[in-house]
Amino acid sequence: MNIGKNIGQIIATELQRVITDHSIFLTVIAAPILYAFFLGSIYLNKDISKIPFGVVDNDQTHMSRELTRLLSASPKIKTTEKLLDAGNGLRELKKMNIQGFIVFPNGLEKDLLKGKDTQVSLFLNTTRFLPSNELNMAVNKIILQEGNKLRLKHFEGKGISIPLALKMIKPIKTNVKAIYNTTNSYGDFLLPALFFIILQQTLLLGMAESISKDREKGLLTRTLTASPKGVINYLVGKPAYYLLLYSAYLLFFTRFIFPAFQLPVKSSIYPIFVISFLFLMCVSMYAMLAGTFIKKQTQALVIIAFSTYPLFLLSGYSWPISSMPVFLRGFAALIPTTPMLEAMRRLYLMGGGWQNVLPQFEHLLLLFGLSLILLTARLYQIKRKSQHYNTEIQTINRSTLPYD
Repeated sequence: MNIGKNIGQIIATELQRVITDHSIFLTVIAAPILYAFFLGSIYLNKDISKIPFGVVDNDQTHMSRELTRLLSASPKIKTTEKLLDAGNGLRELKKMNIQGFIVFPNGLEKDLLKGKDTQVSLFLNTTRFLPSNELNMAVNKIILQEGNKLRLKHFEGKGISIPLALKMIKPIKTNVKAIYNTTNSYGDFLLPALFFIILQQTLLLGMAESISKDREKGLLTRTLTASPKGVINYLVGKPAYYLLLYSAYLLFFTRFIFPAFQLPVKSSIYPIFVISFLFLMCVSMYAMLAGTFIKKQTQALVIIAFSTYPLFLLSGYSWPISSMPVFLRGFAALIPTTPMLEAMRRLYLMGGGWQNVLPQFEHLLLLFGLSLILLTARLYQIKRKSQHYNTEIQTINRSTLPYD
C-alpha cells in the first residue's frame, strides 16, 4: 500500500483499505445498514399488546364475570388462563406462561352491593418492566372505572342526582396530556438512540482498526514523517472518507430508515445534520486517538467492541446522569454520546430547534477541541520518536562504516 504524502493520497489509500480489508469493510459498510434494519424490525410494532394474563375467580358471580370480560376486551390483555387459585397462578407466573394474574375474592359482588370496600389482588411478573407496567395500568383503569359505576349506582339509590353523584365520586379530575411520545411507545423512545449508537460504534471500531493497522505495518510513522505537513495531512485525510460516508448514513437514517419504521423526526434537518456531523467528528477524533495507542488491528477489535454498552449506559439516556455516582458523571461528560443523545431526544422526539440544543452543541464542540488537541499532540509525539529513532540508526550506521 502506498504511503499517502498529501491529503488526497491519504483519502485514496483509506478508500482502498476499506474495500480490501474485510474486517473494516464489514464494520463500516455492512454493519450500519444491517443493524439498522435488524433493530428497526425488532421494534416494528413499537407497542406491547395482548399480554398473557390469568384470572382467579373465587366469587363466580355476575360482577366477577363482567370484570373478567372487560379485562379480556382490553387491547393490552389476553386472558389465556382461568386459574384455580393463587398458588396455581404463581406457578404459571414462574413458568412464564402468563405475565400476571388477578384474584377476585369470595363475596366480591355481595360486599360491593352493600357499599363495602373490597380488595382484589393483582400479581405481576416485574422482571420485565414493560409488560408489568402495561398490565398494571390496564387493570387499574378497568377496576377504577367499574368502581366508579358502582359508586354512582349507590348514590343514585340514595336519591342523589347524577351530576352531584359524579362530583362526589371524582371530586378531583386529572387530565393527563402526553406531550412527547404520545403513544408511550418503547420503540419511539429507544430506536433513535440505538441508531446513533450504531453509527458511533461502527465508526469508532472501523477507524481504530485502520489506525492500529497503520501502526502495526509501520505506515503511521512513515506517513507522519513523509513531509513537514505529515501530521496535518493525516489529521485531515484519515477521517475525511469516514465523515463523508457516515454523513450519507445520517441522511439515509433520517430520510429513509426513520420514516420506514414510523419514527418521529420533528425538527428540521439543518440542526439535526449540523450537530450530528459535529458528533461524528468527535467520534472520529476519539477513534484516531485510541488507535494510536493500540499496536495491532486485532487488539483494536477486541478493545473497542466492549465499549458499546458502557458508553450507552453512561450517556444518561436509559438512566439519569444525576442519579449516577459523582465519578461516573465526570466520565459521562467526557464522551460525545452523552450530549448527542440528549440533543437527539430534543430534536427528533420533541421537535426542538437550535435554542434547545445549544448547550449540547457547545459540549460537543468542547469535546472535539479537546480530543483534537490531544490527538495532535499524540501524533507529533509519534513523529518525534520516529525521527529520533531514525537519527540514532543513521548515526550508528555511520559509526560502523570502514575507514578509507
